[in-house]
Amino acid sequence: MDFDPVDRQILDILRQDGRASHASIAKQVGLSAPAVGKRVAKLEQTGVILGYRAVLDSAAIGLPIGAFVMITPQPRKPAQRLVERLLELPEVEALYAVAGEYSFIAMVRAPSPAALDGLLDRIFMLDGVEATRTAMVLRTAAERVTFLPPGDAG
Repeated sequence: MDFDPVDRQILDILRQDGRASHASIAKQVGLSAPAVGKRVAKLEQTGVILGYRAVLDSAAIGLPIGAFVMITPQPRKPAQRLVERLLELPEVEALYAVAGEYSFIAMVRAPSPAALDGLLDRIFMLDGVEATRTAMVLRTAAERVTFLPPGDAG
C-alpha cells in the first residue's frame, strides 16, 4: 500500500503510542480529529494496522526467563500440525517459520530455569519435532517497534 506523508506521520505516531487519541494526532498532523479517524480506520481495514496492545514487562509479571528455541520438524510430517501444537503452548510468545538450519524459531517465556527446562522437554516431545536447540536470553539489549521504511520503499 502507498502512504501519503500524512498517513506516514499517523503511523509513526501510533507505532510509538498506540493509545494516542485522534485529537492529539490531528494536532500533530494538521487535520481534524474526524479526518484522522477516517485515515486510521482505512489503515486498519487494509491490514496495515493489525491491532493495539499493551507491552508488558515480562519480569514484572513473573516471567523473567526468555529463550529462543530453534526447531527442526520431522521429515514427511505436516508442518502445519506442528505449528498448531506449538501455538497451544501459552509460553510460546512468538513463532517464526525461517529459512536455514532450522524451520522454526519460537520465543518462549518461563518463570524459572526449571520451568524452562520442563517446557523444552514438552516441546521436544511434541509429535513432529525432530530436534531443538535453545538460546537463553541473558538480557535484552534492545527491543523496538517496527520501523517505518522510507516513503519510496516498496
